[in-house]
Amino acid sequence: MQTHIILIVLCAAFFHALWNAAVKQSGDKILSLVGLLVISSLLVLPLAPLVGLPHPQSWRYLLLSVGFHYGYHLCLARAYRYGDFAHAYPLARGSAPLLVTLWGVFVLHEALSGLQLLALSGVLGGIMIFASRRFGVVWQRRATLVSALLTGGFIAAYTLSDGLGGRASMNIAAYMVWLTILDCVPLTLYAVYRRSWCAVYAHVAANWRSNLGTALLSLGAYWMVVWAMVHAPIPLVSAIRETSVIIAALIGAYYFKEPAGKRRVVASVVIFVSIMVLGFAKV
Repeated sequence: MQTHIILIVLCAAFFHALWNAAVKQSGDKILSLVGLLVISSLLVLPLAPLVGLPHPQSWRYLLLSVGFHYGYHLCLARAYRYGDFAHAYPLARGSAPLLVTLWGVFVLHEALSGLQLLALSGVLGGIMIFASRRFGVVWQRRATLVSALLTGGFIAAYTLSDGLGGRASMNIAAYMVWLTILDCVPLTLYAVYRRSWCAVYAHVAANWRSNLGTALLSLGAYWMVVWAMVHAPIPLVSAIRETSVIIAALIGAYYFKEPAGKRRVVASVVIFVSIMVLGFAKV
């Protein structure tokens, strides 16, 4: 993988951890995510006539991804409602490549090398550290664990869908513009159903400045990753992107002042190194 692609993916990882921290810090997680998505769609809407439509073969991936993102946002909001940032985030991000690997083994009947088995054990070990009683969170609030693992499942699903969709689109800019525009629809409708149209509008209008910041971080993070997946092997991009788990652990320890900060940083490093080994072993 070329150096400039690695640097772009590392930047995307930093942006991703930052916008997730902003959502965690917000009061109403669902409305915060809706504000982020609505502002993102408004930012890219003027680009739609300029980039045109992606290739018809990519639309099935695009619509699948919109559905996967909807599930991801719901589970992410729930995980942040019940759990610490440096707890929920690494669980979600770390479980995604683990689930992809297990899918390959049990569904596609792929064989794993000794190095891959060792890396898989490392990911499992890191996740088990986060799930242990020493952190004093998971076993008291199991919703954190369940929601974070479900979030990881949706991450794995939309990463693969967008990687394939971006390649099939013949126009990565068009694919990303339409994904961003459509992405806000399901969660906004859900928020209107659960809250009200007035509540959603009032929140977006009152918090548009902060939503603008998180929207720019979110757009930058994911657009860079999808671009990288078009120009480099998807497993490598996905693996390098997981540096965000270390960044999130540091944010949780030193910004949110969450408990067990040092142990969480160590566990995050274990998960990241193991994911890197898995990613590089697949190419």
